[in-house]
Amino acid sequence: MKHLIKILGVSIVFIFAANIVAQEAETPLLVVSSQKVKMTDMGKLNKLFNEKIAPILNGFVDDGMLYSWGLFTHAWGDEWNSNVWYVAKDMESFNKFWDEYVKRIGEQQKEAWAELRGYIVEHKDNMYTIQNQYPAPPKR
Repeated sequence: MKHLIKILGVSIVFIFAANIVAQEAETPLLVVSSQKVKMTDMGKLNKLFNEKIAPILNGFVDDGMLYSWGLFTHAWGDEWNSNVWYVAKDMESFNKFWDEYVKRIGEQQKEAWAELRGYIVEHKDNMYTIQNQYPAPPKR
């Protein structure tokens, strides 16, 4: 009986340790999409984005295809003044999200998407793995 308890105890420790290692191995992907927008167009872009594009992105979070997303802008700083960030489980998950995003935008907000792109003078993307995140992303 004591031998069985020892085996169970060691097994629980190994399961717990494996779970911690698996959680630490998950490195979510952060994608930052930066745009240069004329300052005179920033208000129009933000209004359009918040009214037409944000509800679609919120749906992806609700569906579990994205952990989160956000829009950050500035009136003072460098020329990359309109930025959107997306956090996905990994690159594969982001690619699936992006394909579906482009599809939904085309179906639901084709004119808004074209107008939004018209405000963008220049665009760039950066992709990062997130090593530490607090709070941790939801388990899906």
